[in-house]
Amino acid sequence: MSVKDNSYGIADLQDKMLDIVKYFVGICEKNGLTYWAGAGTCLGAIRHGGFIPWDDDVDIFMPRKDYELLWENRDVWSDDSNYKIVRSSLDKNYRHRVMQIVDLSTTFINKRCVNDDIEHGVYIDIIPLDTAAPTAVGRLFQAINTVIYSVYNIQVIPEFHGNKLMIFGTRMLLGVVKKPEKRYKIWKKAEKRMSRYENSRSTNYVDLLTYLKMIFKPMPKEWFEQLTVPFEDTEIAVPKMYDNYLKAYYGDYMTLPPEDRRSIQHKTVIIDLEKPFTEYRGIYYKKEENGEEGNP
Repeated sequence: MSVKDNSYGIADLQDKMLDIVKYFVGICEKNGLTYWAGAGTCLGAIRHGGFIPWDDDVDIFMPRKDYELLWENRDVWSDDSNYKIVRSSLDKNYRHRVMQIVDLSTTFINKRCVNDDIEHGVYIDIIPLDTAAPTAVGRLFQAINTVIYSVYNIQVIPEFHGNKLMIFGTRMLLGVVKKPEKRYKIWKKAEKRMSRYENSRSTNYVDLLTYLKMIFKPMPKEWFEQLTVPFEDTEIAVPKMYDNYLKAYYGDYMTLPPEDRRSIQHKTVIIDLEKPFTEYRGIYYKKEENGEEGNP
C-alpha cells in the first residue's frame, strides 16, 4: 500500500525508494556515518513532509570522507541481498556521476543506459558533498575538474535543457578521447583533484554534482549540522540551517512551481516494481545481443 496517495501515478515508486532510504539510514546509524537529505529530497521533507508529489528520485548527501568510507565497506555494511551499492568504474558505467543504492528486485531502465549491462533497478542517489577550495583560483580549478570528471564519467551527450554550448563542448571532449580506458583514467584523476580539499582550511562545502549553478556557490559547513525531520512514515536528517540551504538552491522554495513544471524527470524505457531487471535483458536493454539495435 502506498505511503502517499497522489495524482501523479508514482506513489508506488516512491514507496520503493522510501524502503531504500530506510535501509541506507540504517547503515549510517549503525556505522556512524553522516548524511543529509539534499536538493529536492530536502525540499520535499520541509515543504511536503515527504516526497515532492511528482518527484521520481531521491538525493542523499554525505561528506566526501563518509561517502568514500561507505564505498570502501559496501560489501560488509550492505547486508541485504535485495540491495546493492554501485558506482561507475572501468568495467561498469552507470552513466551517473554518483553512487547509487539499487533495489535488485525491481526494474527501472533509463533510456541512456539501454546499452549497458548494469543493475537496472529502482535506486536512490548518494552524492558526495565536497569541501570547497579555499581560494577563488582554487574554486575555478575545482569547477574545471568537475566538468572534466562529469563528461568522461557519464560518456553520453546530455540534453542540458537545450544548452547548445554545453552539448557542443561535451561532444568535443568525448570526440578527443574515445577509448574507455583513457576516459576512465581522466575522470579518476579529475575526481581526485576536485575532492582534494577535505583537509584544507576551507570552512565551506560545495555541491559539485547536482546543479551546475551550485558549483559556484560555496555553503558554510555550519549549515550542515544534522536536524531530524518527518519524512513520510519515518524521519530523515536534513541540514539544520535548511532555510539558508534551500534558498541557495531554489530561492523562494515554499512557493509551488507552475503546474506545467510538476512532472517526473527521468526518461525511462520501462518501470516494473514487481519483476527484477534481469527478466528484461535482451528485451529492453542489451538488445543488440538479440540482433536488435541497442541505441536509445
